[in-house]
Amino acid sequence: MRLAIVLAVLAALWSLAPAAAQSPSPASAPPIEAYGKLPAITDVSLSPAGDKMVSVSDVGGKRYILLRTVAGDNLLAIPVQDKKVRGVRWADNSHILVDVSQTDHWYFDTNNTEFSSTVSIDVDKKTSEVLFAKNSKFPVFHFGVVASRVIDGKPYAFISNIPLQRGRGRSYPDLWRVDLTNGEIALAAAGTPTINGWVVAPNGAIAAYANLDTRGATWRLFHGEQMLMSKPSTRLQTGLVGLGRTPTSVLVYDQSNQDKLIEIQADGKQTILSDDQLLTGVFHSHATGLLIGLQTNDNQLAFYDPLLQARAAAALKPFLKATAQRRVRIVSFTDDMNEVVVYTVGDAESGTYYLVNLASHRADIIDNDYPDVADHQVGSVREVVYKASDGLQMDGVLTLPPGPKVKNLPVVILPHGGPIGVVDRPGFDWMAQAFASRGYAVFQPNYRGSGGHGAAFRDAGFGEYGRKMLSDISDGLDALAKDGVVDRHRACIVGFSYGGYAAMAGVTVQQGLYRCAVAGSGLSDLPTMLNWVEQRYGAPSATLTFWREAMGPTVPGSPSLKSISPIAYVSRADAPILLIHGEDDSVVPLEQSQIMYDALKGAGKPVEFIQTKSEDHWLSREDTRIATLKAAVAFVEKYDPVN
Repeated sequence: MRLAIVLAVLAALWSLAPAAAQSPSPASAPPIEAYGKLPAITDVSLSPAGDKMVSVSDVGGKRYILLRTVAGDNLLAIPVQDKKVRGVRWADNSHILVDVSQTDHWYFDTNNTEFSSTVSIDVDKKTSEVLFAKNSKFPVFHFGVVASRVIDGKPYAFISNIPLQRGRGRSYPDLWRVDLTNGEIALAAAGTPTINGWVVAPNGAIAAYANLDTRGATWRLFHGEQMLMSKPSTRLQTGLVGLGRTPTSVLVYDQSNQDKLIEIQADGKQTILSDDQLLTGVFHSHATGLLIGLQTNDNQLAFYDPLLQARAAAALKPFLKATAQRRVRIVSFTDDMNEVVVYTVGDAESGTYYLVNLASHRADIIDNDYPDVADHQVGSVREVVYKASDGLQMDGVLTLPPGPKVKNLPVVILPHGGPIGVVDRPGFDWMAQAFASRGYAVFQPNYRGSGGHGAAFRDAGFGEYGRKMLSDISDGLDALAKDGVVDRHRACIVGFSYGGYAAMAGVTVQQGLYRCAVAGSGLSDLPTMLNWVEQRYGAPSATLTFWREAMGPTVPGSPSLKSISPIAYVSRADAPILLIHGEDDSVVPLEQSQIMYDALKGAGKPVEFIQTKSEDHWLSREDTRIATLKAAVAFVEKYDPVN
């Protein structure tokens, strides 16, 4: 049921059985728009007292910041309009912070930049305002909300920002404390050219700050004048996560030696809380900001208070009992863990938010991500394990069309972006499900460099950008064909960002693999892209270091970047290519698709180019997301029809 009405009440989940699947006819498939729409609900969050709930919700085809009581009564609906919501959080029981972004240019810079701002909602007064908007000394755009704290009964936001006129010629941010009751702004901590972040204690003091020296390639952590940690500044940065379990401890995510979540006390004592695991939740107390628990990718919980651990496990248990294939995570909770918002996905569902009340043993559906896609219209999803040509074990996600299992299906290869540290896991992927609804098998390979498989597997991707990382994708296609799942000669490749590069490279750098390629926001000329990164971020910079090591070559004798650039091989492109790129892309410049289009046209190759207006790198806008999906599906159906 939709949030526009009321919470639908289920029978207690402890007695809930999964519904039997039905096999739809092809004519019963939802329209493409059903998959291309933005999720009908995101950013669900309970108030600290547990009496209210906020979300970003679709109501009547329009998106709102929707505030309700947990009983289902509407309190406030603020239109989102053209704002791109990036996060919603409660500062206290009467104030909500909504992070939004928009694309613009920085002074005389012609490059696109994604700028962040924050809207503060006063629940009691039913008003909202953009922070810093009433103070002419500051821009409304800032560098991030570091923390929110309640101090002496008043809520504050701690935000990294640069005053418009410093008078000292500085261009780095300070940390500012904003009183959410009256908008007053005070300096919380002065910045320096090398400060890389702060952690705010429960009382508003600075618990720790980080220093990043890009020239010396060193990351350091300080508590006052005392240095607590020093690490090499590598291609993957060490970073601050927030407070630890005590007011004087902080959390550091260290990627320089595997992936470790480390708690560091003010005296320098270190405790490893998570080692080489994919974390899906790092939970802090509403009241204090202190760490209270973790959740990993295998649905495992680790709350440090035994009572909270027992209650959190009880909230998840009925969902986990229903099926082993369901992914379940906690997204919000009251500090006593008596009320919990749980998100489930998998086993013929597009994704569902539940409000679990442990005292009453109730689980109420809040809403579904994709309510226009019925459970029986969701394609089955499973993990596939295979080996790359060099023997390294791989896996990927296979989505099959709804209905009876069929062999030798046409297939869409859908590699993820990133490329380093990103992972595809079994669940409802809107683009994969859209293609599956049209009769295609869809395979999302987790090539080397992907996340969620340990640091060694992730680090194996560096230097293999268009080399083994690329052949890992086609090795997955070979494995599926060998098992008879797909027809090896009826494959197209579709991807965005690095996936867009892989799509272009799959029909230029590689040969004889695909009938067509759809490349969204992809890189076509790697040397030109690196030059753009250097001009934008400078040398040395952490961003440039990452991209240089990701692309390589890092091994003596490896081929040059030009040799793995699709634009160098347009004359031998062996399949039609559709290029899609947003005008507002701030990650991969539009030029990368423009020059590829011109080169392919000049070589007489079949190519189409769609330039989406006001769209960014992440397909954040619903109208262009739908248009992009429609174009991609139509292109694949044209060159590799199911029938």
